[in-house]
Amino acid sequence: MSDTKHIEIGDGQEISLLDIIHFLKEFYKKILVTGLLGLAAGVIGCLLLGTYTAIIVLSNNTANTANTAIDIPRLKYLQAALPKLEQENQKYKKNEEDEFLASESLWEKSIKPILLVSKADGKDLLDASSLNASGSKVYSIQIIGKAPTKEGAEKRVEKISNYFIAGSAFIELRDLVRSYELKAISIDSNNKKKVASAEVELEYLQKRIKNLNELKNQYPNTASSSGQVVDAKDSGAKYLPITTQIVAATTDANNLKEALARYKDEDSQNIVYKSFIEKAKPLIEKNEDSPNLANTLLAITEQIEKNISGTIQLIAIEEIKVALSSIQTNKIYGLKQAGTIEVTKPTYLKFIVAGLLGGLFAGLLLAIGIKVTRQLKNT
Repeated sequence: MSDTKHIEIGDGQEISLLDIIHFLKEFYKKILVTGLLGLAAGVIGCLLLGTYTAIIVLSNNTANTANTAIDIPRLKYLQAALPKLEQENQKYKKNEEDEFLASESLWEKSIKPILLVSKADGKDLLDASSLNASGSKVYSIQIIGKAPTKEGAEKRVEKISNYFIAGSAFIELRDLVRSYELKAISIDSNNKKKVASAEVELEYLQKRIKNLNELKNQYPNTASSSGQVVDAKDSGAKYLPITTQIVAATTDANNLKEALARYKDEDSQNIVYKSFIEKAKPLIEKNEDSPNLANTLLAITEQIEKNISGTIQLIAIEEIKVALSSIQTNKIYGLKQAGTIEVTKPTYLKFIVAGLLGGLFAGLLLAIGIKVTRQLKNT
């Protein structure tokens, strides 16, 4: 009785372990050769496809500033906006070295937020609301750049980092100018309706006050609470003393005058907003993302300030200056590089092992093919 083990392969056919050993003895050279070829392919692939990875860590010092904090939603917005910004820039200045910055996939892979609090830290927090409040706060940001050489990776990650800082500041400036443009349009459209409505109502109230005073003079003995007339404005047709109606109408008229004064103040401020937009918008539309853009916009506000008068307009220009200064400060101090650039070498072993295993597998398939072909010819 034979001790040789057999492996059933279907249709009643079996392969013994001895057959496998004979097979390997017959074709081991071919399998080794293809394995070596795969190993060589792995080495070549590593040299061609292997990349160095460079990382810059930016401290998010704007995390405590509510208006300009880079949290998860803001970071997602920047990842979507930055490639589009570079695509627009390429229309004005063709720079083949920077074309990679226009790739949306680059910004998805190259920006990694480091959160202040993760879900794993939830067990250490006594209050679950603390996790919700801090869950989207970004402590720092990793900028990742890859290239075939160490120098190339360092250069690439520096470009991505610099563009992230400058581009995010430009996008904030652009959004600021656009917000004032929308504000100016809103004030123009809404105030005209409000002013027209208030003026019509004020004219009606002034006529009513005049008529009530004439009625009071005509019937002086009925001006007290004992003398009553119908209030035509009241849907319930309540009876009120003439003096009470005069006081009520006068109060409404004064409120309308105050509202009209506020509308005029808003129109006065809107003159400042429009003047700023008129001068700032051309710079924004040209994607003028120079380092001095914030200073240029601040200089524009200084020129506008020289030509304005009145406290209301001064408040408007100061509002713009504070917003611009905040963006400028965050650009300078908000995102600062922490430490030096970290560079990791390509994972050569992964390519080599993959090439070797792939070559051995291909050699095994080749040997099986040769064996099957021989058997078919002999039958």
